[in-house]
Amino acid sequence: INPAEVDVVLITHFHLDHSGSVPYFVNRTEFKGKVFMTHPTRPICKLLWHDYARISKISAEDQIFGAADIDATMDRIELLDFHDERQYKGIKFTAYRAGHVLGACMFMINIGGIRVLYTGDYSREVDRHLPQAEIPNLRVHVLIVESTYGIQNHEPREQRERRFTNSVHQIVKQGGKCLLPVFALGRAQELLLILEDYWERNSDLHDIPIYYNSPMATKCLRIFETYTNMCSDSVQQQANRCSNPWNLKYVKNMPERHQFQDADVGPCVVLAAP
Repeated sequence: INPAEVDVVLITHFHLDHSGSVPYFVNRTEFKGKVFMTHPTRPICKLLWHDYARISKISAEDQIFGAADIDATMDRIELLDFHDERQYKGIKFTAYRAGHVLGACMFMINIGGIRVLYTGDYSREVDRHLPQAEIPNLRVHVLIVESTYGIQNHEPREQRERRFTNSVHQIVKQGGKCLLPVFALGRAQELLLILEDYWERNSDLHDIPIYYNSPMATKCLRIFETYTNMCSDSVQQQANRCSNPWNLKYVKNMPERHQFQDADVGPCVVLAAP
């Protein structure tokens, strides 16, 4: 495909396998079209792109994009809300809620009366911090669907959560340290809320800390606070009671490394992100 012939780039969500080439495509090809994404996706993309540029500068001599490319890309991005229909060069498109991560959307694209629904990554499960993907009330002529799991059936969510929290509980009550490798943005927030809720319901865990170790953790939570209106009903209801749902009682920032290596550090949970 000749980038100069591309009219519109539609970004479904911030994960790098869906957004990571945007600074390169916008700045280092002949692309002259428009780029669209939802409001939360833009600031999170910026965080992830800068993080990638920092890491790739260390590990590779020839970066595919740098900080200047990211800054230039931010000026090219146009924002849209869910159910907000836009039109450009005869292409109509509308974003629908996709679940999955904050700001994720599916795009319904209408070209000459033919409706194409591109789902990107989506989730029909209702979780603690996000509503489920919605089903557009329109006839779809062509469906392009994310299919990572194919026809695999997942264990029910309640069973998965119970198995997860029981395992964590057993580890820390035996005096162990439970290490959970997570990404800084996305599903980590769901795990934090699961653990926070479980700790609240189990008084024997109240003195056992949960540490969230991520250079981007604070910035990330500020973005989630900004877009609470796009989170689940339960998160919005808590915010409406003037209670910050992201001000977590049992989750703490990771202590300094020399403190954590001290032999006196007892049982704990550590969520570690790159």
